[in-house]
Amino acid sequence: MTASTAPTQPHPSDTLHDIKTLTREVRALRLSLRELAASDSLERLLKLIPRPGWTTPAEFELVRGSIAHMQAQVDALHTFQRTVLKGSELVGRGS
Repeated sequence: MTASTAPTQPHPSDTLHDIKTLTREVRALRLSLRELAASDSLERLLKLIPRPGWTTPAEFELVRGSIAHMQAQVDALHTFQRTVLKGSELVGRGS
């Protein structure tokens, strides 16, 4: 492919400080988290768990482990969100 027919790639500086895109991405993340929090999936699960014969010991362990993993992911998101905010607040302050 010659230089005249090569697809045009954006220059790194064109996307380096695309504040509008970053703003849209942050808003989309916020919306996704709101939708996740508003979901009734866990409420529905809480209604299923007490049913007699709901699960075998193996299935119980699978669900318990899945819930523990989901909680660990939420904890990690909380930590990472605080880190991003703290780092962003420090930007431009110098050392």
